[in-house]
Amino acid sequence: MLTMSSRFAVIAGPGGYPAPRLAEALGAPLVEAEHKVFPDGEAYVRIPEGLGGRIAVVVQSMYPEQDRRFVEALQLVEAAKGVGAEHVILVAPYTAYARQDRRFRTGEPISIKVVLHSLRVAGADAFITVDIHKPESLTYFGGPAYNVDPAPVFAEALRGEENLVVIAPDRGALRRAKSLAEHLGASYDYLEKFRDRVTGEITMKPKELNVEGKTVVLVDDIISTGGTIAKAAEILRSRGASKVIVAVSHALMVGNAREKIAKAGISRLIALDTVPPKPGVEVHSAAGLIADAVKRVAEEQGWLF
Repeated sequence: MLTMSSRFAVIAGPGGYPAPRLAEALGAPLVEAEHKVFPDGEAYVRIPEGLGGRIAVVVQSMYPEQDRRFVEALQLVEAAKGVGAEHVILVAPYTAYARQDRRFRTGEPISIKVVLHSLRVAGADAFITVDIHKPESLTYFGGPAYNVDPAPVFAEALRGEENLVVIAPDRGALRRAKSLAEHLGASYDYLEKFRDRVTGEITMKPKELNVEGKTVVLVDDIISTGGTIAKAAEILRSRGASKVIVAVSHALMVGNAREKIAKAGISRLIALDTVPPKPGVEVHSAAGLIADAVKRVAEEQGWLF
């Protein structure tokens, strides 16, 4: 039963990977949602305890099985209101469909718009995610929405590394490189990347980067198949980098990504606990940063009083 005096209750969905640590950081009770899949493939969830006017912090990452995790997130938000939550903050450490943030070709949907709008309609009063592909996408939620910057966690993980330079694999990730570099007191830059919108094939054009003898930290939001990061690492090593470390928020590691990364000579692969851990990945928790964001949104909205 919920007996703690905390204003919050953390609800762990089937994708609630950092939920236990988040509950600890908030000093809040942890409620494990029941879940199953019906024989016809439909998802079922249930919050087994009443929430008694609390602020429900529903934790549901949307990977793997993105479609099912998204539907479960919608169900959990509605269920939390149904068992008495006064407000619902949905924490999606990894938000699916975030990369389709505009119409790259005629006839395409803005998928992240559909996801965020649907969560709002289901009853989410606020939304928190970690290192979404483009923070500007959060305007589609239509309410309080926050993007957690993972740089402090990465900077702590890199403590002890010397002669650092931070590199983004493309211009789109430059803000990530800038943030991490500021936390490390290092310089930063980016590589020029080109992606064929039809085939998905990636090519990279080296810049005149001075990485000779440096420990390069490649920083990005997602590793999916590993192709982009592996190519970037190969370019940097060919230009004299003494070591390449990768800091990525969401290590999806699809297919033979691990083999690609090993072949590219990457020394360390640092990631967050936003998706299930994979072999060879050094996982650090984002729970403390998420807890800060949860408290901030509750204070800003006046929900704590």
